[in-house]
Amino acid sequence: MALESATSNGTTDENHPEEIDERKKGWLFKKTHYTKRWKMMFFHIRDGQLVYGLNEKSAEKAINLVGAKVEMLEGDDGTFGWTLTPKHSKRTFILRASTAEEQQAWMSAICEAQLTSGEHSSNACVVQ
Repeated sequence: MALESATSNGTTDENHPEEIDERKKGWLFKKTHYTKRWKMMFFHIRDGQLVYGLNEKSAEKAINLVGAKVEMLEGDDGTFGWTLTPKHSKRTFILRASTAEEQQAWMSAICEAQLTSGEHSSNACVVQ
């Protein structure tokens, strides 16, 4: 059995897919589509998509981030929240983090996923 040496970031291969695919993961609140209640869901960014589910193992639903419009929420729902509207979609997803730092980290990761996608749009990605 051959041993693999780890790189400085802990991966065993510089082309390791998880290094690119798993940019950010964790728990966020998502406003449900029909009942409009906040529900805690597990999210992770993979292959230019925001994948989510009830827990890490059931995360199978995906929101395409390529060309998606991301905006900060204002008003009562604006506490650490933002909206995400996929390109060519009428549906807007409403997400919320627990802290301002967590919100900023997620928005930066979403922006990075959009910019590093081979199919990113010409729109600038701005995180406020």
